[in-house]
Parts: sequence; structure tokens; C-alpha cells
Amino acid sequence: MIVVNIDIDENKTAVKAREFLEQDLPKLASLADRDVTSLSSPQLSFSCSHGSGSNQQDLLINHWSADTALVAIHVAAHHIPNQNHEREVFIYTYFKHYSEDQVSKRLSISRSTVNRYKKASLVEFARRLDVQKKMPQHNCDWLESLVVKSCGYLDTFVTHR
Repeated sequence: MIVVNIDIDENKTAVKAREFLEQDLPKLASLADRDVTSLSSPQLSFSCSHGSGSNQQDLLINHWSADTALVAIHVAAHHIPNQNHEREVFIYTYFKHYSEDQVSKRLSISRSTVNRYKKASLVEFARRLDVQKKMPQHNCDWLESLVVKSCGYLDTFVTHR
């Protein structure tokens, strides 16, 4: 068993992840000719639609790259633990674009709890996306890491056999 202890700045990581989801994710979805709300489904299916013309090869490469990134994002989001509704808060907020009031009513939790779970889910999403983007089936390690390390960064590896 390997235990990895990474000291991260949770506040900065949450901000960076939120900015990625609000600014970069819509651009990736557009490149892939997708809608961000499609990421809310537990099953993700893609069907290709490609343009024509002199830049068709570049369009195909951009489309494929965006598709693979969206798959990694989807997997990372759907692997957020849902013990306290963190995954649901994340998906409702960032993929379905629900307001805090809508999420609060939908999950029967207070707005302050929604805010707390949003931060926790953003940090967990950033961690999980770092893992997913390096997986060979996603091949999108070109995505910038959303994890912000704190000044006292230290990796701890413990191996039990």
C-alpha cells in the first residue's frame, strides 16, 4: 500500500479549480463541440462531428484533444466521494449550473453547507484530475495542474507489503 501525503494550499487550489471550470471548461467543451451539461451524466458518450476545409486536420486534433480532456474531467468529477453530497454539489454547480439556492433545496442542505462542500469538492476534483490526466487512456497531461502546493510541500511515501 502506498500512502501519498501532499501538502497543498486548499484555498488556492479551490480558486484555481473554480476558475478552470468557469473559464477553461466551456472553451474545451466548445472545441469538442459538446455541452458542459453532458458531463453531469454518469455515462459519457461522444459522437464525432467534424468540419471540413483546409484546416480539417488541425480541427480533428483539437477536437480529439478536447474530447480526451473532457473524458478525464468527467472521470475525475464522478470519482469525487459523495459521503456528504460533495460530488452532487460539484456536478450541480459546475456541470448543471445550478445556483446555491437550487443546490440547497435539491439536496436539503443549508447554503453555508453548500459553500463548504463546494470548496471541498473543488480540492478533491483538482487532486483527481491530476491523476486522470496522466492516465494513458486520457493522454491529456498537457492540462495544467489545478493543485497549488503550499510552501511546506512534502511528499510522504509509505510502502507496506
